[in-house]
This record gives sequence, C-alpha cells and structure tokens, in this order.
Amino acid sequence: MIQALVAVILGLSLLVSGCAALKASPSAGAGFVPVEQMAPREDLPFQKVWFKKGADFKPYKSLYIAKVDTNHLLQSNWWQQNFRQGQMQEDLATMSQFMQEEFKRAFRNDPYHRYQVVDAPQKDSLTLELALTELVPSNVALSALEYAPYGGGTAVRVMERATGAESTVAFEARMKDSATGDTLAMFADRQVKKIRIVDFKAFTWYAHDKDIIKEWADQFVKFANKQPGEVIEGSSPFTLMPF
Repeated sequence: MIQALVAVILGLSLLVSGCAALKASPSAGAGFVPVEQMAPREDLPFQKVWFKKGADFKPYKSLYIAKVDTNHLLQSNWWQQNFRQGQMQEDLATMSQFMQEEFKRAFRNDPYHRYQVVDAPQKDSLTLELALTELVPSNVALSALEYAPYGGGTAVRVMERATGAESTVAFEARMKDSATGDTLAMFADRQVKKIRIVDFKAFTWYAHDKDIIKEWADQFVKFANKQPGEVIEGSSPFTLMPF
C-alpha cells in the first residue's frame, strides 16, 4: 500500500514538473480565422487571440451562438485516415451540436448573467461563430492495452502520443457585432486529453473531447466577465478524476 502511494506521489510530481511538455502544441490553423495574425496573451487561456483595436464589449446585452462550422475539419488530411472514418459524418454532427449546446448552457448558467443567449442575432447582440478544426477520438483498442495483464501502460501512452492517437480537439472562433458584421475578436486553441492515473474515459470515443469543449465554454464565460487585470488560467494537463 505504501509503495503504491509513493508511486502515485512520484507520478504526480513528474506530471507537475512536466506540465508544459504535456500540453498540446498550437494548431497551424485550418483557415476559419487567420491564425498568423493572432498571438497568445498571458491573461487569457487560449493559445492564440486577436482583438480589433478599440473593441468594446460593454454595450452588448445578448449573445447569439451560431451553428458550429465543420467544413474546415473535413478538409484536414488526417481525417481521411482516421479509424472512425466510417462513422465520421455522424460523429461530426453529434459533436458539433454538443459544442453549440455546451456554449449555450455555459452562458445561460452564468451567475452574473452577462449575456442573454438568443436564438437569432439581435441589434444589441454579439454573434459567436465557432469552428471545430480538429477532432481525434480515443483509440479504444490502445486504451484497453494499458490495463491488460502485464501490459505496458507507459509504453502505450507513449505510442498514443507518437502516433497521434490521443484524444485531441481544436477550435477557431470569431466574435462579431451582429448588426454590422464587424469582427471584434478571434480565438484559437488546441487541447489534448488530460493525463489520468486511472482513465475510464479512454474506453469511450469522445469523452475526453467533450470535457475539453466544456472547459472552453466555461472559459468563454469567464472571458465575458473578465475584469481589468484579471488572469484567466488555462486548464491543467492532468486530473485525479478517473471519470
């Protein structure tokens, strides 16, 4: 028991010290927004952002969250080689709808009620346009090997990272003035699944990706309520929660 506890503590120490290495690298961009014009900001959790000079979000009272764009993800080369290729249209429809609904949920549950979520653009509303630009499901077969008798859990995790079989999801987004169509802000981020000591979510195709999308939705709400000088922290690359 003591040896197991020591192993867990050592593992967590290594994870904490290697947080930067465990995070996903930024996407090169899928073309929904011009990522080459964007840059990171220390006070925001997204890998790349851009704001129109002088943009002021205070006058806006409502938010329209458009249907999530998936055309740019379909144009990516990796998708044709994905082991869920036969189910990709169904998967994509499910996950894009999930993303839209999660963002609506997050803003509707905002305790500060910064924006009223509306079903159509209004004169006083912002429009949030989201695009799923990468969507890699868990490799359930590889995940099973992690817990097989005499299986090499660490070796399997390394194989996942090396072959690109880890759950990964990326988005690009534009925030516009609904009345004029002017783009006021742009965002882009790419995340890989969280590291877990025990990972039951790895046995389902998109549980990790859904968790990441939920975090993005909550981060957008925090951004909407951000005070001057406030820093919105990015998500941790690991968790103790097995589910």
